[in-house]
Amino acid sequence: MKLLLTRHGQSLWQTLGEVAGLDAPLSPLGVAQAHRLGVYLARYESPARISASPLLRAQQTAEIVAHYLDAPVTFDNDLREFESWDAGDPPSPVDMWRTMAAAPPHPAYTAFRERVQGALERVIGATPAAEEAVLVVAHGGTLGTLLRLLLDSATMRIWTPNTALHSLRWTGDFWLLRYVNQQEHLPRPLRSR
Repeated sequence: MKLLLTRHGQSLWQTLGEVAGLDAPLSPLGVAQAHRLGVYLARYESPARISASPLLRAQQTAEIVAHYLDAPVTFDNDLREFESWDAGDPPSPVDMWRTMAAAPPHPAYTAFRERVQGALERVIGATPAAEEAVLVVAHGGTLGTLLRLLLDSATMRIWTPNTALHSLRWTGDFWLLRYVNQQEHLPRPLRSR
């Protein structure tokens, strides 16, 4: 099984800020990024299906890419980005991303990780063919958590630019990281953080 992970295209929230709303659509640049990703994936990776966050920026990215792949899209609420603090009082960034080796992670992150793990298990469980490729379209925090789960690394941190690709392959014994943050589908003027 090949697992491809990508962050949504640039959203209006990234360009306009809070005025765009938390569930903002793609910006014009984000739409262009998604089209370039679709062309690239159709030529080089050909995922058979797509699993995506239902938040608008990820949904739009997945639907644009699916057009190039003729692949079905499934939306999974558990692929949403980290959204709220149930405890009411958000921790500092240091407490939030504290490594498990140093101390237990913040309870809010533990709940988020468990939610993301459930989505990962569904993606993997729905992939019958060993050679099938699956694309996951989600968010930066979700992708970082997916990579930590797949690579069994509580301490790994990674920033994923818009529509950058991570690729892993299941060898039968472990996940092999093929590449990280690949952006060759985007010329420099179309890249964003």
